[in-house]
Amino acid sequence: MEPRPPNKRTGVNDTLLYYEHRKKKKCSCLGICCIICCTAIIILALVAVLLVFVGIPVVFKKSPSLQRKIVFPTNNLLPSNPEFSNFEKYDIKGARNINFTLEYIVSLSLGVWHLLPHGLVNNSLDTQNFDHSASLMQGGYPVIIHFHSNGGNRIKFIKMYNVLRTYFHVIAFDYRGYADSSSVEPTEEGIVEDTLRLYQWVRYQTNADIYFWGHELGAAIATHTIARLHEGEDYVVPMGLFLEAPFTSMRDQINEIPFFRKLFSWLPWYQSTILNPLDENGFSLNTARYITNVECPIMIVHAEDDAVTPSSFSEKLAKVAAEHLDSETKGNVTLHLLPAHFGYGHFSIHKSLELPFFIMKHITVCEAYRYI
Repeated sequence: MEPRPPNKRTGVNDTLLYYEHRKKKKCSCLGICCIICCTAIIILALVAVLLVFVGIPVVFKKSPSLQRKIVFPTNNLLPSNPEFSNFEKYDIKGARNINFTLEYIVSLSLGVWHLLPHGLVNNSLDTQNFDHSASLMQGGYPVIIHFHSNGGNRIKFIKMYNVLRTYFHVIAFDYRGYADSSSVEPTEEGIVEDTLRLYQWVRYQTNADIYFWGHELGAAIATHTIARLHEGEDYVVPMGLFLEAPFTSMRDQINEIPFFRKLFSWLPWYQSTILNPLDENGFSLNTARYITNVECPIMIVHAEDDAVTPSSFSEKLAKVAAEHLDSETKGNVTLHLLPAHFGYGHFSIHKSLELPFFIMKHITVCEAYRYI
C-alpha cells in the first residue's frame, strides 16, 4: 500500500499527527494520575498522623479502662497456668495457700501465701499436721508482707521469697483482680483498702515484728498503705519498709515506656492527654508524696542497669524521704545502688550477694529505733 500523501493545509502526514496527538494525550493522563496518587498518599499520611498523634492520646485520655489495663494488667499474667496450691510444681516447701476474705466486702477475697522461714521448713516436713498459724503466732521470726510489681502473679517472685525466707515468715498475696483474688476492677484506692485490712489481719496472727517489701508498683502500694495508717486512731506502723526498684509516680513511670516517650512526649498535648488523666482517674501511685508520711526506717535497693524503672527514681525518693523523715525518732533512709556491671536489671536483684547483708543491716537499724 502506498503511503498517504501529506495534508494539503499542513504539509504533514496525517498518520504522524495522529500519533503525536495520542502521545500528548497519554502524557497528560499520566500526569493527572500522578497528581491524584500523590494527593491520595498525602491525605492518607495526614489521616495516619492524626490517628496516631491525636487519636491515640485522645482515646487514652477518655478511657479510664485503657489506663487501668496499662497500670494494672490483670490478663495473661506470668507464670501462665498457675496452680497456687500445688507447691510441689514450684519446688516450694513449708508453705500454705490461704483464701483471705475481706470483712468489709463479703464477696471480695485475696489469694495469699504464707511461706515459713527456712529455719522452720524441716520442722513442718517432719511434724504431721504442722500448725502454720501457731508458728506465725509464736513470733520466733519477724514477718514480711511482699507487695509484688504489676506484671505477674505471686508465683513469679519465688526467687525473692527464697532470699527473704532466711529472715522472715513471708506473706505474699495478689491484688484484687489478679490471679486467684476476686475478679474486681483494681484501683489504687481499692487495693490500698485491701492491704490495710490484710496488714491488720497479719497483726492479729502474730506477736512478731512486721515489715513491708514492695517491688516497683508494689513499692508505691506499700508506701501508700503505711501513709494511710495515720488516718486510724490506733495505728501501728510496720517496723520497717524495703523498696525494690521503686518509681516516683505512675506518670513518671509511664514516661519511661518507649511507646509513650518516643511517640508522644514531644506533643504539646502530651501532659493533658497522657499524664494528667492518670492522676485524674485515681492511678497516680505517687510514691514520692506518700513517702513523706512514712514513720519507720526505709531501705531502698535498685540496680543501676534497670531498663524499666531508672535508678534515678530511687535517688529522688531517698532524697525526699530524708528531708521529711525524723531520723532522730522515726528512722533513717538507706539507698543501695547496685552497679550496672552485675546485670541485675529490674527482676534479678535477688541474685545480689550483698542483698542478705543489706537486709540484715536494715533489720538491725529498725530494731534500734524500737526503743527510741
